[in-house]
Amino acid sequence: MYGIAIAVLILIIIVKILNVNTIPEKSLFYSANAKFLEQILKNAPKLTEPYTPTRLWGYSGHIQTIIGGVISFFRSPLLNGKRFAFKASDGATVTYDLYQPLDKHPNNDDITLALAPGICNSSESIYIRRVVYHAQFSGYRVAVLNHIGALKCVPVTSPRIFNFGNTNDYDGMVRHVATRYPTTKVICIGFSMGGNIVTKYLGERKPIPQIIAGISACQGYDAYGCSQLLLQWENFRRLYFFAMTENMRVI
Repeated sequence: MYGIAIAVLILIIIVKILNVNTIPEKSLFYSANAKFLEQILKNAPKLTEPYTPTRLWGYSGHIQTIIGGVISFFRSPLLNGKRFAFKASDGATVTYDLYQPLDKHPNNDDITLALAPGICNSSESIYIRRVVYHAQFSGYRVAVLNHIGALKCVPVTSPRIFNFGNTNDYDGMVRHVATRYPTTKVICIGFSMGGNIVTKYLGERKPIPQIIAGISACQGYDAYGCSQLLLQWENFRRLYFFAMTENMRVI
């Protein structure tokens, strides 16, 4: 009897973790410019279709994270870029890595992707390397900001590291790239905390003429509110928060 109860409990936990009872829904889109939104959806019709993941493990964000991490670890591309550094007004040493395109752009355009990685991340983070790799073979130049303190080989020369609200480091990188390549078009892209930085950057400053678009991936919108949610145990949030906090503490 106890064996059956334990088996049922384990089965319930597995179903909960795999999240197989979730029904995918179509994405919702909002835009003040209806014609702009119509053009976007016309050129990317996949966006209007519901996401249908692999049945067994694709419904769980936890399993996706684990499998994605394992695959990336064993299939992490080697990149050949050049590192640049400059001093910020507060004495901070800011670095970014620049990668040249490895193939022609489909429209023969000169476009640079300006990447802001997530919390505690840099150009050496595996997911950033994979993004850069695929972008290079799609004809894009890529600049990746290394958040201050994230690279062990770069000394911290100021009484600060990175944070959600500081857009000066990212601005410095974008301006360096725009000066070095005056005819390039720039697309600003941020992941997670980097999404906060990019969105704040585009909203608070007079834009550089070369910037043509901005993309925010997996952005949190309220750092304090997010931290309160991450302190809860639902969906193992607190474990993720522990990992992120440990990374911050180490830096």
